[in-house]
Amino acid sequence: MTESRLVSLPDGGIQIHAPAKLNLGLRVFPRQPDGYHPIESWMMPISLYDTLTVQPAKDLQLLLSGWEAAVPADLENNLVGRAALRLAQRAGVQAGARITLHKVIPPGGGLGGGSSDAAATLLALDALWRLKRPVDELRALALDLGSDVPFFVEAASAVCRGRGERLEPLAYTQFWYAVLFISPRGVPTGPVYAHFDVLPRAAEAPPLDWMALSRAGATEVNAAIYNDLETPALVVAPWLRQRRDDLTRRLNRKIHLTGSGATLFTLLEDPGAAARLAHDLNAQPTGDGTAVPVRLYRRGEYPG
Repeated sequence: MTESRLVSLPDGGIQIHAPAKLNLGLRVFPRQPDGYHPIESWMMPISLYDTLTVQPAKDLQLLLSGWEAAVPADLENNLVGRAALRLAQRAGVQAGARITLHKVIPPGGGLGGGSSDAAATLLALDALWRLKRPVDELRALALDLGSDVPFFVEAASAVCRGRGERLEPLAYTQFWYAVLFISPRGVPTGPVYAHFDVLPRAAEAPPLDWMALSRAGATEVNAAIYNDLETPALVVAPWLRQRRDDLTRRLNRKIHLTGSGATLFTLLEDPGAAARLAHDLNAQPTGDGTAVPVRLYRRGEYPG
């Protein structure tokens, strides 16, 4: 299934789209002795994506465009570079590649852009270097790079548990849409989890029934889901609370945080309604960001 995401280029290169994700509900549990917080979340790829191209070269090179000003360009400090270096080391190869990454997904937005780019790098270089590594091996390597990275190896609707490495495919048959509220500012993940650890715990919300949600409509899902990181994120970033509250008042509908922020979203069942909502919000700019309509991908669907 991962091969269908790869596009062969006339010059021998490979191109792949690296989609963003939404967390349709996120439960976070107390920190474990290893320092990680177990999670449970329904993650779904969306029609907002970066584009990664790899071409034959004598050594590893990384070129960035788009949001490049906010992303480190050196190999060791960029997840794409680290993914390339780890794959070459694991495979015992000294092959090079010219890696070109066009960033559309904003960094620090809770959309998983860096993790998606890393997974796309593993898939593209595995094909370019003709390694033919098993998907399970690529997922194990992905987990070494970050908790969200294994999900993006397949980039398909799934309930993610543990650190994110335990993936349970979750299909749904309807077409769902969302409007993202993308801020020019990010929220650092570390402080959000630090506040999660020390803030008083509210009464525990009932567990989310993922199977039932997968059979529901977008309006029902939007009303039911919650994110355990939302309260600490709003403490870390008071401006985000103001933005969420303003959107809630203006739209009279529930607004959610994806991941640890800073992107907010709301789910809709109709693409026309999503497009109109985004247009209306962008027609009255507040300086706090941009509204972007997206489609949520069902299993087996990919951007491009």
